[in-house]
Amino acid sequence: MKKGFTLIELMVVVVIIGILAAIAIPNFISMQKRAKEASVKNNMHTLQLAAEDFSTLSEGYYPIDLIQTVMAASGQGANIKYIAGVDPLTNPPGVGLNALLPVNMKNPCTPANNIAWTANGIIVWVAGLAGAAQIDFQNQAGGAAAGSPSNCVRYIIYGFGVDAKLTVQMTSGQ
Repeated sequence: MKKGFTLIELMVVVVIIGILAAIAIPNFISMQKRAKEASVKNNMHTLQLAAEDFSTLSEGYYPIDLIQTVMAASGQGANIKYIAGVDPLTNPPGVGLNALLPVNMKNPCTPANNIAWTANGIIVWVAGLAGAAQIDFQNQAGGAAAGSPSNCVRYIIYGFGVDAKLTVQMTSGQ
């Protein structure tokens, strides 16, 4: 008598493996999506903390964009250090240690460098923005923040998930 599996037994095993794969693969993809959106929410929170830290250092003003320095917002100068001990000539605003945001922030959905930015206008989700966080700095009247020194007194942070704009919005609370 020969030892081995019959064709029926092998087919049953293949069908069982197929059923398990059909259950596991969608769950895995869903888990990846949730993890990416959690990372976007974390980036949004980091952006909020940076804006609030900036406000604390600049006597209540928020920046008009992500490269404005604290000293420029408070009207005391445009080319002054944001972080103590950092030379603005070798680390200009928006680069390295002098940036409002940490340079190691990563977009979880795309390798494009659109982690966070400022843009006043209509906030819509497009595929190229997946994984990004957007901050909309506003003046007292709710319009676009502009001017020198800063007239920005509030902000709204939006996040763009894998396939839609996230429902979470972070604001300055004013």
